[in-house]
Amino acid sequence: MGEEQEQSEDLERRAGRRRVGWKTRTRRSLQTSLHAFARKHDDHSGDRRKMGRFVAHAAEELAFGRAFLFVPLLMAFGAAWWFSRPSSPPFWGLFLYWSIAVLSWLALRYARPGRRLAAGAAAAFLTGAVFAQLEVQRLSTVMLDAPVTTQVTGLVEAREPTDSGWRYVVRVVATEDPVIRRPPDRVTLVARGKLPPIETGGAITGLARLSPPSGPALPGLVDFGFLSYFDGIGAVGFFYGAPQAPSTPISFPPEGIFQSAGNAAGLWIERLRDSIAGKIRAVLPGESGAFANAIITGERRALSDSTLDALRNAGLAHVIAISGLHMALAAGIFFSTLRLFLSFSPKAAEAVATKKLAALTAMFAAAFYLAISGMQVSARRAFIMLAVMLAAAIVDRPAISLRNVALAGLVILAMSPSEAVGPGMQMSFAATLALIAGYSIWRRRQAGEGGGKTHAMARIIIVAASGILLTALIGGLSTAPIAMAHFQRVAGYGLLGNLLAMPVVTFLVMPAGLLAMLAMPLGLHAPFLLIMGLGLDWVIAIAKWVDGLGGAFETGAMPPGFLILFLVGFMLLVLLSTRLRLAGLAPMALAFGLLFLPQNRGAPALLVSEDGVLLAFVTGDAAALSKSRPPAFIYEQWQSAYAIKSAEPPEESQRTAALFDGVDRFDRLDWDRLEGAGVALASDIAAARKRPGHFICEKDAWCVAVLSGGAPQSGTLSVAQIFRPALAGAACDHADVVVSVYRPGFEACRSGSFLVTPAMRRQTGALRLTIKPPETITGAASDDAEPPGLGKIPENGAPVRIGLFGDFEYELGAERSDHVVEEASMRAARFAGAGPPERMAAGLQPSLERQTASRPAEALQPSEMGAGRAENSDPGSTAFEAFARRTTQGGALGTLASAACGKPQITITPAITSLTRPWNRHRLYDWRSGTYQTPIDLPKQVEFVSGSGGSGRQACPEP
Repeated sequence: MGEEQEQSEDLERRAGRRRVGWKTRTRRSLQTSLHAFARKHDDHSGDRRKMGRFVAHAAEELAFGRAFLFVPLLMAFGAAWWFSRPSSPPFWGLFLYWSIAVLSWLALRYARPGRRLAAGAAAAFLTGAVFAQLEVQRLSTVMLDAPVTTQVTGLVEAREPTDSGWRYVVRVVATEDPVIRRPPDRVTLVARGKLPPIETGGAITGLARLSPPSGPALPGLVDFGFLSYFDGIGAVGFFYGAPQAPSTPISFPPEGIFQSAGNAAGLWIERLRDSIAGKIRAVLPGESGAFANAIITGERRALSDSTLDALRNAGLAHVIAISGLHMALAAGIFFSTLRLFLSFSPKAAEAVATKKLAALTAMFAAAFYLAISGMQVSARRAFIMLAVMLAAAIVDRPAISLRNVALAGLVILAMSPSEAVGPGMQMSFAATLALIAGYSIWRRRQAGEGGGKTHAMARIIIVAASGILLTALIGGLSTAPIAMAHFQRVAGYGLLGNLLAMPVVTFLVMPAGLLAMLAMPLGLHAPFLLIMGLGLDWVIAIAKWVDGLGGAFETGAMPPGFLILFLVGFMLLVLLSTRLRLAGLAPMALAFGLLFLPQNRGAPALLVSEDGVLLAFVTGDAAALSKSRPPAFIYEQWQSAYAIKSAEPPEESQRTAALFDGVDRFDRLDWDRLEGAGVALASDIAAARKRPGHFICEKDAWCVAVLSGGAPQSGTLSVAQIFRPALAGAACDHADVVVSVYRPGFEACRSGSFLVTPAMRRQTGALRLTIKPPETITGAASDDAEPPGLGKIPENGAPVRIGLFGDFEYELGAERSDHVVEEASMRAARFAGAGPPERMAAGLQPSLERQTASRPAEALQPSEMGAGRAENSDPGSTAFEAFARRTTQGGALGTLASAACGKPQITITPAITSLTRPWNRHRLYDWRSGTYQTPIDLPKQVEFVSGSGGSGRQACPEP
């Protein structure tokens, strides 16, 4: 009997060998050899037995084709590597290495597993990088290089209502007054007001303010310019007033047949989408209608900020983004309903394969849903995953499997590798993989326990409740670390919000919405939309109630390496089936262990927005702001990144209102006003020294603050934010760090201060200036100690160079003559625009004199400017002369060098470091010359001297 069984098995093996392909035969031979290797080493010592078990588990994983599951992961890492490079690697070099890796994998496909897997991993990694470069070359989006106000004429490709008007996606045809030399192809423009909107597909014209898409709000945060580049949007902005239809027909550039057909199909779909959205708004006005449109047509901007915040804080933000949840529910309901109706007819059930027909029809329904949803990135990704699973059902393959998820990942990465670095794809695939792995374990345990005697209805209820609980739990746990890495926040009560809201969405909202869409061609959609609106009102109420319990928790920026370690460990845990999957716990534990290490996030930091309008000094979880009403878009990101719990507004006043009365912001100032501004600025800095870490602001003039490094001997640094270009020079003489909101006319302070100009921020984006504790230097300094910006302290009779208003240098000494003072005054007057030379001798406030800083903070009048005298000076001498005498006679500055002092440092971190990449290269473009500029050389660290009694110029010898 045993011999017959062996012969039968041998015949089956031979028959199977004839039927299967070369991949199966290779896998079987590999499995046999690895098992033989494991048995060979099984009788050796403990380490060898462990190695044998490891090899056996690896052989089992390879036998089940688990290696294929890691191919899209390696491609995603390759694409992410390519996008993270400071400059684009040469394509031919990358293509050469990719060719070598692919040929090596083909040559080693029958070799030992280690070599074959290493070659395959290199090939998959480089394939992701090659696809990323091909995607960039395929798009070639033209990005606007600088903000401009111009007359825009174009074609409305899409429109969407907002809470205050309409948002248009416009294909630009022409610009006028001025003509943009390098115009973007597509822009998004917001028109405020309740006037009738321009129809989709119609021509539009109007005066608009265009700006390049903004970069990251801080280093490491979301780069909206990157996202806009891959969305094909080259500029964003708004209309001044209501846009109009052009009085004369506009002429479009010639298009090819395929491009023309594609544009026509796109316009037809947008018109259909706009019609559906209008019918929904007619039945469901208000929040429920906006919510319904977000789910059906993808129009989310009509939702109020309060509702959006409640949904996010309750962990229900995924409900308003058309993703796998909506696609699966819509296609699943359609699939199940159609198959149920076909089963009512025995003849139909016998004549056709109802499962395949329902799957094919559900695929077309999902494609229609994708079209009317606006073809969002998340919707396209969800459709590809769903299409792969439905196609598997059509060819009699398991629909829900890890292999199908991997296939969907390959298709997405081949079409759009840029999604690999975004949170959408990472969270979507993490939740899908975790749910499939979790449910497979649950099914195995259910099968092992066997069937019970529970009543059928009770069992259905238990299974449904358990499914909802497990879905919310697994989905929340698998995506929370990714949300922490990208958004620096996590919904604390997200599990509760999903448990309460998702049954309403699954069993009421989505079925009613599907029935409304089916009945809309007949005009019978209103009752179903009302039912859908009722369910959405319940969801909003649940979200607001859950938000009231505590809302989302700000986690702050994650440490470097956290996301990569988590993803590596997570993928090992969910993709492997043997005990080898437990190896994924190590990198995951290491990732969470990084959270408990001391972070540099606690160091005091000065944050500068990309436009220079907002400054924040962050210490711990508290922040001092330079604006009482900061821009929400920027500040909310800063708040999440630093987990800011309390924010202190600035102290605002209008003491200088009379000084700048009738003077335009961009006008030059006469000598009296410029001198008075210097006195007032010094007074505010002196007042800020009494309240370190607090901003003092003068309306339309400046904001100043004195910042501390946090250590007991760290000293202080003074910061000035300037809103008038004419005041930048005076700020250079009084502050260590100067942030000019507008172009000051020069790019560096001769006084040694660190100047942040619009030209710098255009290339660097937002800046983070981290203040480090100083390195204390003790001991007497030599006589030739050199303060930066002042030159060496001279011997008697030698001239000394000083800085006046940041942009001029003068020599003064024992042999100083009056013509030197007059020459200096004339040069300063030419910069200021007016002012007689005699004002210098009548009481000029020197740039490094700080005696007037003790002046009371009363309102200053122009008539009072220019009477400042230095204390401890001879009668009739000016502060300028007193300063020169004290310098040459070893006075105030002479004693500073011999005193013990520290060197506070600021570490400068720009938000944008890859200026030559295609999505950032527009920042280097000069529209005047039509060429690309050379990137600026931004220092990584800047040192200042604390305790100098002045602006922080270096008063200690170099170490």
